[in-house]
Amino acid sequence: MIALVFLQSETMQSSLCAMLKRLNAFHKIFEAQSVGHCLTLAEKHPDSVGFYSVSQSSRNLASRCWLAVGNKDEEALLAFSHNASGFVKLPFEEAQLVRAIEYVKNKCHYYERDFQFNLLVKGLCEQYGVSEPALLATLRHQLSKSARPNVVGIRAENGWCCLNPSDIRWVEAAGDYMCVQTLSESYVVRTTLCELLKRLGEQHFKRCNRSVAVNAKYVAHLEQRLNQQWAVMQGGKSFKITDKYYYQSWHVQSQEP
Repeated sequence: MIALVFLQSETMQSSLCAMLKRLNAFHKIFEAQSVGHCLTLAEKHPDSVGFYSVSQSSRNLASRCWLAVGNKDEEALLAFSHNASGFVKLPFEEAQLVRAIEYVKNKCHYYERDFQFNLLVKGLCEQYGVSEPALLATLRHQLSKSARPNVVGIRAENGWCCLNPSDIRWVEAAGDYMCVQTLSESYVVRTTLCELLKRLGEQHFKRCNRSVAVNAKYVAHLEQRLNQQWAVMQGGKSFKITDKYYYQSWHVQSQEP
């Protein structure tokens, strides 16, 4: 980005430019020598960030994004009435200057993004012969239909991680913790089984008993041992299904051909 500096004091202007160069915040810094020179530079570099002394003429000098330089509250109020993006108070301090530059750079980025988006919308409207409201309504409708990534963040004993519920084979209680077994590894999470299933989406899982829920897609088959039903997972792991959960979730499946 480019910085355009025009202060009433030449000494102060030189000091600010030296500090900006030291911070390496801009790839080019222009010092204006007069109001006319400043206007010419601002017109040539419309996306530059301006650093201007606060005065009534600031309204005319101001770039789209600019920072006012002064030392009085009245100057700050005047600057913001002229749409300044920030106020740098004298004497210059690097920490304050860095914060102001970071803010105004973000603001310029948002302006540029909005500008590009408006150009895109205008081009699409011309290409398809539709109005802007109609185009935006169609885009919003398409966005609402798009599927969001089904990922859940959990805090395990070794830190936060993101898991896709479809990759979880089963969850099993271990005291006050839950053991979450995925396709590749196991995570220990401090939560309850009910709370975890709410977050993962119960449509993926079936309860076997008070302590275990399994992902149905990884169940190889159901097996009866004496009078007890068991869910046998792919890989051989098996879990006992109590009567309560068998008739709630598994009975229909076991009757299917």
